[in-house]
Amino acid sequence: MMDIEGLGDRYIDSLVECDLIHGVADLYKLTLDDLLKMKRMADEREASEGGTAEAAPAAAKGKVATKWADNLLGAIAASRQPPLERLLFALGIRHVGESTAKTLADWLGSLALVRRAPAALLRVLPDIGGTVAEAIADFFAEPKNQAALDALLAAGVSPGASIRPGGAARAARRSGPAHRARHSETDRAARAPAARRPHAGGPGPPEGVRRVRPARDSRRLARRVDGATRPPRGSRALSTLRSELLAQLDALPIEAGSDGPLAGQTFVLTGTLPSLSRDQAAALIEGAGGKVSGSVSKKTSYVVAGSEAGSKLAKAESLGVAILDEEGLLALLAQAGSSS
Repeated sequence: MMDIEGLGDRYIDSLVECDLIHGVADLYKLTLDDLLKMKRMADEREASEGGTAEAAPAAAKGKVATKWADNLLGAIAASRQPPLERLLFALGIRHVGESTAKTLADWLGSLALVRRAPAALLRVLPDIGGTVAEAIADFFAEPKNQAALDALLAAGVSPGASIRPGGAARAARRSGPAHRARHSETDRAARAPAARRPHAGGPGPPEGVRRVRPARDSRRLARRVDGATRPPRGSRALSTLRSELLAQLDALPIEAGSDGPLAGQTFVLTGTLPSLSRDQAAALIEGAGGKVSGSVSKKTSYVVAGSEAGSKLAKAESLGVAILDEEGLLALLAQAGSSS
C-alpha cells in the first residue's frame, strides 16, 4: 500500500526473524549493513536446512550482492512522502479501504486532523457511517497505534496534505523526488495513441484539476460539522478542532468537479491494469467528474477490471454492471472529453 517496490513477505519475515525490525517505523532506519546481515543469515539458514548448493559458499565467504539492497533502500526512502490517502489506507484501519481513505483525506486534509477527529464528526462525512466512524476513532485512540504512528512520523514519513484549492500542491508533489523515484521507469501509458488518451498530457490529470467536492456538498457538510462538533462549554481542544475544520471547508473552491462529462457516474477499479496504476486511473476518472468507489453495488456505473480481478468482478457480473478493460476506460474518457 505504500508502494515500496521489492519489499515482499519474504524480506519482511527475514527482517523480523533477524531482529532487525520490531515495527513499521524500523523499516525507515534500515542500513545497507542491516540488509546484508539479513541476507547472509537467511542464506546460512537455508544452507543449514538443506537449501541450494550455491547458498552455502556465498554465506560462508560473506559475498552477497548489494544492488538489490541499494534498490530496496531507495524504494523505502521514496515512500517517505506518500499521499495522505495512501498512508491512511496502509495503516490497516478496520473498515477503511481506498475509497474511505480518500474521503478522510479530501475532507479533513491532514493526518493531524484525522487523528483527532471524534466519531461524531467522522460520522457526518460522505459515505462514512456510524460503524466505520467508531472504528476510525477507536484506532487512533489506541495507545499502541498512537505510539506506532508517532514512531513512523519521527522516522521521517511525512504524508502530504490533501485539502487545497486548485492543483498547485498536487503538481508540486508530482514533480518531487519521491514521485520521480516511484515512477522512474518509462510509463507505458504515456506512449498510448493520442486518440486513446483523454488528456494531451498523458495518464495524469490536467494541470489544475483535482478532486474537490461540489460547493453544495461543502455547504451541507459545513452545517453538519457545525452541529456535530459544537463543543461543550470549556472544551478548548474540541473548539479549536471545530474551528480548523470549518476554516478548511470555507477554503474549498465555490465550484469544482460537479459538471464534468462523467458527473453522476460511479466507477470501481479491480485487478491490475496493463499500463495505468490504480491511482492514475482514479485521477483520470475523477478529473472527468466521475466518482471512484471501493465497492460494487446496483448504483455502480462501470467496473474497470484488469488482470487477477477477484470478487468485485464476480459481483459486477452477477448484478449486470457494465465491465470495462483499460482500453475501454480510455475510450470512454476520450469520448466523454470530446463530447463535453
